[in-house]
Amino acid sequence: MIRKIVIGVVLAVIVNHVALLIYSMGFHKTIYKHQPGPCRYVTGLADMGSEDITVTSTGLAFISSGELSRQDMSIDPARLPPHIKGRIYLFDFNNPEKDAVELDLNGDFERKHFYPHGISIYEDSDLGELRIFAVNHHISGKDRIEIFKYDEKKRSLNHLKTVMGKTIYSVNDVVAVGPESFYYTNDKYFVNKWGRVFEAMTRVAWGTVGFYDNGKDSIVATGLCFANGINISPDMRHVYVSTTFGGEVFVYERKGDNSLKEIKQIKLYSGLDNIEVDMHTGDLWLGCHPVLHTLTEHMSNISNPGGSQVLRLRLGETVTQSSNVDITEVFVDDGSIINSQTVASYYEGKLLIGTLFGKTAFCEVKHA
Repeated sequence: MIRKIVIGVVLAVIVNHVALLIYSMGFHKTIYKHQPGPCRYVTGLADMGSEDITVTSTGLAFISSGELSRQDMSIDPARLPPHIKGRIYLFDFNNPEKDAVELDLNGDFERKHFYPHGISIYEDSDLGELRIFAVNHHISGKDRIEIFKYDEKKRSLNHLKTVMGKTIYSVNDVVAVGPESFYYTNDKYFVNKWGRVFEAMTRVAWGTVGFYDNGKDSIVATGLCFANGINISPDMRHVYVSTTFGGEVFVYERKGDNSLKEIKQIKLYSGLDNIEVDMHTGDLWLGCHPVLHTLTEHMSNISNPGGSQVLRLRLGETVTQSSNVDITEVFVDDGSIINSQTVASYYEGKLLIGTLFGKTAFCEVKHA
């Protein structure tokens, strides 16, 4: 009798998990397309995606392209070496009619093994310089953060430093908080293929947030179901982290020792990717995968369309667990225009939408 009860409970747990997994993939969802105004494709970029886009206070957007996808799911061979090349482009929001420009990457680092994923900028007003931090999925499988200095006259990036560490192992995104200090997300615990597949299928919350400064790296937040994008508020007091499988934005209070205290979770019922922050208003702009099963289908075959969604979040001046959040869906597409969007970067009424493997879009935000 006890054996039958145990078997029944186990089967019930398995059935419940499978049902939740299928539900999270969005098979029940329908996408109704809309956009905030006129949109067009950005020219000047190779057709290798624009996984992350981050913009300076003056409207210069830096775009990462040529991400080396990890082997935890089926990947279209056309998006693996030797068919891809890591690049960083520059797009000027102040002159949006001009092409994006590929930046030269100079310095003593392994250029041929540079495959950028998440990126961040650090504007140092005291030194009058701009630094770019880029997650690099090195061909060896050992993730690292590359730090560059932007040369405005030569339109190039000069490599300054490569950062590796014990807790820098499955990095998805990075946000700079100093000339050589940053927070970063590890989307999963395992780095091998089958371990990552296990995490994806079981939806265990083993993603983390780490912090690096002065040669030391450490984990400062845990319990995240595929930790993805990370960013920081304009006053540097709050850190935001998105989860793809959890569909949540976590808001943390940043302490004086750079530890993090969770103060709010925002459930958005979408597959969240990168977070960008409007440094003038503090609004959060999220690139999302509204129907997750179309993302996996697109990754395995880039001819399959993947859904795209842009969400804008307004948190208000005071953030608590009970405080209200204004959520607006600014853009959504079934993949006919934008395939598997990963990021939305906003600047003064204009929007850049980046993708995993496809084209990049520029939209005028007339209504949102």
